[in-house]
Amino acid sequence: MTLPVLYEIAKDYRDALEELTELEDEAVVDTLEGLKGTLEAKSENIIKYTQNLKSTINAMKEAEKNMAERRKRLEKKSENIKKYVKNVMEENQIHKIETVHFDLSIKKNPPKAVIEDEAMIPESFIDVQKIEKVNLKKIKDELKKGEAVQGARLVQETRLDIK
Repeated sequence: MTLPVLYEIAKDYRDALEELTELEDEAVVDTLEGLKGTLEAKSENIIKYTQNLKSTINAMKEAEKNMAERRKRLEKKSENIKKYVKNVMEENQIHKIETVHFDLSIKKNPPKAVIEDEAMIPESFIDVQKIEKVNLKKIKDELKKGEAVQGARLVQETRLDIK
């Protein structure tokens, strides 16, 4: 026997409410209490399941964070080792090392601009970026005051609060 799902229990509850006039008083109370108990138990079990999912999600987030930190450490270690080999080669004026697995060589990078004092850079080299962003807080405040804001409206939604 499979247990009824929440939406089936809710439908049974609504159907029972519609049929109240056809049942005797005691039968009405018994039916509603039985359905309410089932609805409450099913809802509680569903929320317990979501709490379990939440715990799993938190554990996964923590594992992701730990893996990202470890990856960053390994990337930094790899870069430091490569810098070390490069420095040793440069100090000893070795421009190329050939091995069975790798060919190592010191190469020049393409030139790059380095800013020494940004305040001294001419205006012609400064790009201005204009960012347009809707100010939701300002709109909400106006709507709460009863003011009309074209293209916006105030909506009151609901949420499930679990304590």
